[in-house]
Amino acid sequence: MREANITIGDGEFGAMGIEELIALGREAGIRDFEELACHGTGAIVQVKVESRYDEDRLSALDCVDQWERVAETDGGYLYVIAFTAPELPESLAEEVEDLIGTCDPELDDGSATISLVGPQETIAETISEYEAAGVSPDLRKLGSYDGSDDPVDALTDRQQEVIRTAFDMGYYEVPREVSTEDVAAELALDPSTVSEHLQRAERNALAQFLQ
Repeated sequence: MREANITIGDGEFGAMGIEELIALGREAGIRDFEELACHGTGAIVQVKVESRYDEDRLSALDCVDQWERVAETDGGYLYVIAFTAPELPESLAEEVEDLIGTCDPELDDGSATISLVGPQETIAETISEYEAAGVSPDLRKLGSYDGSDDPVDALTDRQQEVIRTAFDMGYYEVPREVSTEDVAAELALDPSTVSEHLQRAERNALAQFLQ
């Protein structure tokens, strides 16, 4: 199992078709950024910002599939945004499916850094798919994956929260005691988001265990 850290600069976001989405987030003042789910050519992200997005412009973006302002606190506003990068090929999604995941994305003032974990061949093919789409990631690190052998540690914090909640509520009992909708209501999330979290959590845990 290998891990690669790649950095995508601001100039590359335009080639992906998400430049304005990133710009809107920075205008609102990003305080925290978390990837909830990834589907190769897009993702569902949770973003905490200092001030509200320009929501009219956010709704008008072709790359935004849906969004929701889920909370307002003294520290800012919390949004969940689902987007698809229109300029990335569908073949990229097929490569990403063979990774444990794109882990812990970090967004700063001029770039985004992503950790790719999986077989080296799959990592190389994923980077090649980006390059074929006109995006040139900067490979910062390639080495052995230093993560824990515990399958749970292959999950993101949000995946762990969702799968533990589902387990505690009886989702994995036979027969099943609760539905995806019940788990979603408990977590105040959309059922489709919970379903994707569960699928990816199960896949990531199994991949770690079987390998």
